[in-house]
Amino acid sequence: MTEKAALARLKEAGLEITEHRVQVLMAVGNTERPSSAQDVLEKISAKKDINRVTVYRILDLLVDHNVLNRLGFGEKSQRFCLRGAQADEHPHFHCTRCDCYLCLNIPHLPLDREALDDLSLDIRHVDIRLEGICPACQKKLRGPHDSTPPDKSAS
Repeated sequence: MTEKAALARLKEAGLEITEHRVQVLMAVGNTERPSSAQDVLEKISAKKDINRVTVYRILDLLVDHNVLNRLGFGEKSQRFCLRGAQADEHPHFHCTRCDCYLCLNIPHLPLDREALDDLSLDIRHVDIRLEGICPACQKKLRGPHDSTPPDKSAS
């Protein structure tokens, strides 16, 4: 994400533009994986003076204004990823071996909306997380010279 794109996203969201907000948005927007607040802090503090509380407040603000998605992975484990301009909710993958998280670019993941309607609930958000073993860990498990695909039935 360029600085120009970050400025435009903040403006679209109706937020006042500050240097720290731009830096936080760029830190999250310039990674392929969902970022923790600590990841964001480390990326920015190497270049700019910013504290942990400011990073958390900005992340919360960006989530509240639908600029970022917040992914809750347990009581104290949250990650953030860029939300598309049209209320983009996308699935995520968690590798149970290396603990990495990935945003998945799957345009249409099947979801039975009728079954959800039958629950008589006012559903505001659906968060889909897939868990398993990422390609890098699969390769390590197979070894450097083994080209056979992993046995998916062993999970």
